Amino acid sequence: MARKRPCRECGKWFQPNARAGKRQRSCAREACQRARHRRACAAWHARHPDYDVERRLRDRVRGEAVVGEPLHRDPLAEVVWDAARDAVGVEVAVIVEETGKVLVGWARDAVHAQAAEIMRRLGKVPPLSARDDIAVGAGPP
Repeated sequence: MARKRPCRECGKWFQPNARAGKRQRSCAREACQRARHRRACAAWHARHPDYDVERRLRDRVRGEAVVGEPLHRDPLAEVVWDAARDAVGVEVAVIVEETGKVLVGWARDAVHAQAAEIMRRLGKVPPLSARDDIAVGAGPP
């Protein structure tokens, strides 16, 4: 168990949690935890200065989610292309949009091919009556 130490926030001595051990630097009081959290968030934002800009851009480009069945909705409809064009320029936005269309088409074709393969394999499964006959004959010894 770690020894008592002074809190970095208030300066009072406290017993660190056994799980945190030597890593714990502030006591459990709400004000100290809030200050520790505020300092940790500020350090994180200092290490990731572009995060807020990226998040706001993503929110602006993403737009509202389109409601519908997952297999039948168009994922490209969730993008606000006007905002994307404003952010990256017309040429890049068109390339990204067309690439997205190709990928959506490819994914749909792959799903349909997989469904066809599953149905083909299901055709090789014996009918229920044949399986029932096998199960009846296979009783306990």
